[in-house]
This record gives sequence, structure tokens and C-alpha cells, in this order.
Amino acid sequence: MDHSYHHQASMFADPPMHHGHEGHDMPGMSMCSMNMIFNWDIKDVCIVFESWHIETWVGMAISCAVIFAIAAGYEYLSAWTTTLDRNLARREGKRHASPSVSEPNEHDALLSTTSLGKRDRILRSVMYAILMGISFWLMLVFMTYNGYLMIALILGAGVGHYVFGQGKPAARSISCH
Repeated sequence: MDHSYHHQASMFADPPMHHGHEGHDMPGMSMCSMNMIFNWDIKDVCIVFESWHIETWVGMAISCAVIFAIAAGYEYLSAWTTTLDRNLARREGKRHASPSVSEPNEHDALLSTTSLGKRDRILRSVMYAILMGISFWLMLVFMTYNGYLMIALILGAGVGHYVFGQGKPAARSISCH
């Protein structure tokens, strides 16, 4: 009688889960908690990386201040990039403008950026990549579902927009931030 089926079936069975710390209580070593629901935790909160591990109120306050600053910094970079695009469009508009055109409008700005030099296109692409990276990183912070971090992020974005937004309306796009 052929019993090779039993051997094959056991090969595909789920192996036991080993996390490397079974039976070893390591005093003083705490683990990051992963919450998938809204929470107000302070202890064992990790922000994106295991090395950014919060264990105290002071750690949470400092982390909230850093998240606030990063969100406000994102708004600064966004405004700076908008100003860069506007200046590049003006420069290109002056280079290609007829004497009757005094100031390029937004539509002209979009059209004229296709004639940008390689250096300017690289700068715009690098800034876009940086903004996307920060945006996705902030999304991951928000996905900790930690109320303190979420509030710090929202307040940082709001204050950053107020300070650096140059009076423009808030962007309504599909970006993560």
C-alpha cells in the first residue's frame, strides 16, 4: 500500500509559528503593538519603524511634535514646489511670449512646462518624488490609528497650510496627504 500521500500532505501542512521568543520572558523588552482600531495608547506604540518605539508620555509628546513638524514641512514643500512651478512657467512664458502677452495663465503654465530644460524637469521630478514619499509616510503614521498621532498630523497639516499656503484654497486631490 502506498503511503507517500501522507508524507506529501504533511509537507504542505501549516508549520508551527515560531517568533523566536517562545518560552523566553525577556525582562525590560517590550514589543510594538499593532492596532487595527482607533486607540489612545501611549506604551508600546511604534511609528513606522520598530526603532521609533514610544513607551512614555514624554516619548509620545516628542513624537507628536515631530509628526506635527513633518506634516507642516510637507505643506511648506508643497507651497515651495507650487512657487517653483509658477516661476518656471513665467520664465518659459517670457521666453516664448508674444509682445501682447503680459502674464501666462495657469493653462499656459501647464503647456509651457513641456518645453522645460532637463535640469528643471529633473528638479520638478525630484520634488514630486519627495512629496509623494512624505505623503505615503504620513499615511502610514495615520494608519497607526493612534488618536494622538492622528491629531498631531492633522494639526501640523492645517497649521502648515495656514502658514505656507499663500492664501490658496486647500488642494482637493487623491493624494494620501
